[in-house]
Amino acid sequence: MSDLRLPRAAVLTLGCKVNQFESTALAESLTAAGYQVVDQPLGVDLVVLNTCTVTTRADQESLALLRRLARLSPGAKIVATGCLAQANPDLLAETGLVHLVLGQAEKTDLVGHLARPGQPGGLIRVAPLAELAGGAAADFGAPTPARTRAFYKIQDGCAAFCAYCAVPLSRGPSRSLNLDQALEGLRHYLGLGLTEVVLCGIHLGRWGWDLNPPLTLADLLHTIEAELTPDPEAFRLRLSSIEPLELDEEVLAAYEMYDWLAPHFHLPLQSGSDRLLELMGRPYTTGHFQGLVERLHSAWPLAGVGVDIMAGFPGENEADFQATYDLLSALPLSYFHVFPYSPRPGTRAATFPGQVPEPLKQSRARELKQLSQLKRRAFAEANLGQTQTGLVENTPHRPSGRLKALTGNYLAALLPEGLSRLPAGALLPVRLSAARNPWGLLEAEPLGLNRLT
Repeated sequence: MSDLRLPRAAVLTLGCKVNQFESTALAESLTAAGYQVVDQPLGVDLVVLNTCTVTTRADQESLALLRRLARLSPGAKIVATGCLAQANPDLLAETGLVHLVLGQAEKTDLVGHLARPGQPGGLIRVAPLAELAGGAAADFGAPTPARTRAFYKIQDGCAAFCAYCAVPLSRGPSRSLNLDQALEGLRHYLGLGLTEVVLCGIHLGRWGWDLNPPLTLADLLHTIEAELTPDPEAFRLRLSSIEPLELDEEVLAAYEMYDWLAPHFHLPLQSGSDRLLELMGRPYTTGHFQGLVERLHSAWPLAGVGVDIMAGFPGENEADFQATYDLLSALPLSYFHVFPYSPRPGTRAATFPGQVPEPLKQSRARELKQLSQLKRRAFAEANLGQTQTGLVENTPHRPSGRLKALTGNYLAALLPEGLSRLPAGALLPVRLSAARNPWGLLEAEPLGLNRLT
């Protein structure tokens, strides 16, 4: 009797929402090719590792995970792709643990490369990023997500070349899906009954600038309303990180018009020192940033507003750090993503004088993380007694077994016991209250259960 077992594959992801979207698409392509895609890499035939290279730590995590995968599944073929694969394929190949290293262009044909083991180029199949210039963002289609929310990549690449950032070296220039492709993906998710889609990109605010004729993110939002007419009681759209200068009045006008846009903004700040912002190559001032956040808070007092912030950029002195701390303290923010500066090969900042010692860098990052915790707590307290729209997640809170809800303004709260049969992905109004649990999570009292019965 022949062995009819399907080959088993696992796709693992490091890094950002764009990588998560692409990994979902890679898994779907493997399923279509006859693989059984599983969550855990133990005993599989194939592992695809989608890497990140935004920091030195991200590189180290990729290498450590490769070693772990080789121990867990010693007979598996391992394919490394993603940003580290594009930026430094030799680093991955030299481990002796990988079967293939695929670049950003090559990973869109993962199955084809697996079928061509003798292809010229051998182990490393990475086209120069220059070949991506002038092209469109790779259209993976809109894969079916495993979770209640879908990350949908509509833009790729970046040409800003901030002094610290290796993304242009690993993703290439900014490229957009065209308007029809973007709408087709959203129609797919609406047809699946998904209730939240997160639009993401490497430089999302530049979506459409490279199209002919050029379009803007505001144009896309208006077209979504005109063509898809989303029902805000059954669907919401969340935008991922947007540069401060690109969250302009046209985009904000769309937020004022359309209730299906989640009241949540994520803004890369990086530093509260104008001197450092200039050295970084960031094209705004702290005054502009402060005005933008105050504008958001005035229009949407309970909107979630998060920031990216860097600690220990070369030349950062005590006055620069204090300016950052003071600005973050004063602004109505709900959380920070804190990154200790990491020198990346090929970036300008890697050669700057005044590199901050690692212990001082880590100490400053800890201070900012502590401030972020205070901001998170204050934002949660401001929402007590308020009604928000919650998305029922399909993964229960592990310690308690209770369902969780994610609000439009990016708060997580536990639903009452006894509601385990609520459908995952349901949107319903919830009243937020103080935590009555040992984990410090907010409590969410559902107000719209009659809509779900």
